[in-house]
Amino acid sequence: MVKAVIFDLDNTLYDENSYFLKVFEAFSKIYNIDINLFKNIFNYIFILECRDIFTDILKKIDFYSQEKQKQLFELYKSIDCNLELYDEAYELINYLNNKNINIAIITNGVLEAQKNKVRVLDLEKITNKIVYAREFGKDFEKPHEKPYIQTLKLLNVKKEDVLFIGDHPYTDIIGATKVGIKALRFMNGYASNIEFSHNYNINSLLEVKNFLGENKWKKRY
Repeated sequence: MVKAVIFDLDNTLYDENSYFLKVFEAFSKIYNIDINLFKNIFNYIFILECRDIFTDILKKIDFYSQEKQKQLFELYKSIDCNLELYDEAYELINYLNNKNINIAIITNGVLEAQKNKVRVLDLEKITNKIVYAREFGKDFEKPHEKPYIQTLKLLNVKKEDVLFIGDHPYTDIIGATKVGIKALRFMNGYASNIEFSHNYNINSLLEVKNFLGENKWKKRY
């Protein structure tokens, strides 16, 4: 029986693109430029191919300078905006709460930005077990075992009793399975276009309900 569910944050509980677009909109207003310049470029192909989102997108729209890149990055770390979880995320979280299944979150990325996302999404009302992998150092972010092991300690559960849900195969899924945690790949966002062999994929967060019982899990796995 699953006693705890660990979620990735970006593109698992909410649409990360919506956060980036809020940042681009704020930047566009500062310089009075057309937001569509960003929207026309910012797609999954760009995300998969870029090395530095802010540098690369400013160069794409022919608006790059070190100062502007820094300004865009600062907006990314601290923007105050309205952001919502996926409707299915709300429904699943309520379902888990009603089943007394503990919830935790592990997230990679720039510490200030990830904390800001947690703030604007009001996630601390859902769980106080949020692990920011960057706090261990960039080399210890997912798929490194360290954030997963720390989360298991916070939850005070055995790895066999935990289910992990994330969208990115090379950080989320590899990391969880390396530790021995059962993992579901949420086929969502740009990472759904990454070829990766994994038997346990879901297209809706509500499908998680089917993997909470031990018997169903054994049948599927």
